Amino acid sequence: MQTRYWNFSAEHSKNIAIVDDQGSEISFAMLAEEVNEFINKLPDYKALIFSKVSNSKASIVTYLACLKAEHPLLLLDSNLSEDLFDNLVACYRPNLICSEGEIEQCHNDKLKLNPKLALLLSTSGSTGSPKLVRLSADNVQANAESIAQYLRLTCDDRAITTLPMNYSYGLSVINSHFHKGAAIVLSEHGIISRELWAKINDFKVTSMAGVPFLYQMLRKLKYKRFNTQGIRYITQAGGKLDVETINYFMDECTNQGQEFVVMYGQTEATARMSYVPFDRLASKAGSIGIAIPNGKLTIVDTNGELVKDALVEGEIHYEGPNVMLGYAESLSDLALDDECQGMLKTGDLGYFDDDHFFYITGRLKRFIKMYGLRLSLDSIETWLEAKQYNVVATGVDDLLVVCLIDEADEAVLKELLADEYKININNIEVEMLLEIPRTANGKIDYKLLLKSIGK
Repeated sequence: MQTRYWNFSAEHSKNIAIVDDQGSEISFAMLAEEVNEFINKLPDYKALIFSKVSNSKASIVTYLACLKAEHPLLLLDSNLSEDLFDNLVACYRPNLICSEGEIEQCHNDKLKLNPKLALLLSTSGSTGSPKLVRLSADNVQANAESIAQYLRLTCDDRAITTLPMNYSYGLSVINSHFHKGAAIVLSEHGIISRELWAKINDFKVTSMAGVPFLYQMLRKLKYKRFNTQGIRYITQAGGKLDVETINYFMDECTNQGQEFVVMYGQTEATARMSYVPFDRLASKAGSIGIAIPNGKLTIVDTNGELVKDALVEGEIHYEGPNVMLGYAESLSDLALDDECQGMLKTGDLGYFDDDHFFYITGRLKRFIKMYGLRLSLDSIETWLEAKQYNVVATGVDDLLVVCLIDEADEAVLKELLADEYKININNIEVEMLLEIPRTANGKIDYKLLLKSIGK
């Protein structure tokens, strides 16, 4: 059995684990010492711990210490508003609150916590929703192993933190690298900052991770402008990336001897469920690929039956050891056992092709009803993107709202939509927005979008 990444394999002890924000290198042996020192400050009973995190060494030490000492931990953005944080504290009553190595004790009550519970993550970015994903130690270890396998990670790899560690995608980068004895270069700088690209070159970074918004920005800035000679691969997840941008990075990476790995996942599966092998990307652009090692993807129709034929739409289901224990919405839920049993209904609609590569067509919940008929907002976005419109589709029942990011003829757009989707033109609104609201994870915040346009 492999050593779990938070227990630090002896063979990795001399490897560099972290390059901190000052450029200091910390070995795995040094990191292990700091983790053990932090454990000595924690209670001897099973405590529920909230940790306000940033991409810092102190945040990583706290995280690893809690995993090793088996204290269930909720990772929260250090910039989460005070009101939202207080609501979570009131809902879950943590024993301790940690922030950048500092510990605040709240109470010593022995809470009812399931023995399997190791980690809590929010699916909602910075909204502070009380709905959390319950993960076990087996979940996070299994996903780290699978990711390390398909990305072919070695102890020579170095990733830079371009995503928050309280976001499952950002955390999975840390986990998978530590599993292989590879290094993490810490950074809080944005993708267009000189400081980030200086770190990438100075510390010989080999990989970078990003959500669609990041790659769309890099495309506008021209990826080849940046010095990426040390990069071995870059990864994309966190939402559907348009095919044009996929093809752009496939060409750019090919020219520079790099790989562009498109992936799919959810926090409910710890992070990752599928990926597109780079050598298949040219023929499978727009696909979410194949299941990760030790995972399985299937399509289930509206009758609950397994779809056996290609190109038949249904809900995407995933099976694997990285599937969460279940959700939590209150303290009492933290005592619950494994409710999912390794099976996850993703809520995504899709199909597989003749080569068994999977494609997403929309979300089960991303629909409005137009006089009783369901209308997929995701399919509308995809259709308009193919016609070179930069839009986000939203709305409420009997009203479709299309938000334009770039200027366009609103009357023409309405006529196109009315004709294609057989909608009365009076049931379509077009809004011009300077900026699309996004969560801390870079995903479109559809709830805030609706609120911002007064719907």
